[in-house]
Amino acid sequence: MSSVEHSIFINVPVDTVFEALLRVEDAPKWVVGLEEVHDVTGRAIGDTFAWTFKMAGTLTFRGKTTFAAIEPGRYLREEGSGDLSNVWSWRLTPEMSGTQVHVRIDYTVPGGALIGGILDKLFVERQNQKDLEQSLSNLKQMLEG
Repeated sequence: MSSVEHSIFINVPVDTVFEALLRVEDAPKWVVGLEEVHDVTGRAIGDTFAWTFKMAGTLTFRGKTTFAAIEPGRYLREEGSGDLSNVWSWRLTPEMSGTQVHVRIDYTVPGGALIGGILDKLFVERQNQKDLEQSLSNLKQMLEG
């Protein structure tokens, strides 16, 4: 399994950020590569949503994510399965008038350990890191206006 992570300060209250993270149907507006979210069953532990994601601009994946842990205003864990297994762990920390946002994404590149590992180390991981940084920048811009 590989991982990428990044932090950013967003100058809005922690509850505003947390609510934006739970509005998964809006996520394609700010998450790089997320093409579609549908079939949202709710926003509580055990609820799910389906998605289509394009990694590195060329690899298309479809799957389903479950809200695995929710601590309002503090922590959110989403576990995805399907073509691409992944776990998004969000930590929010109030800081002055805003929120420090930290996310770690653990994922497995399909194609077996050898092929997936080589592809991941050579290209995909670097691109995923850039995409994550851009996604958080997009979220910041969207929330700060």
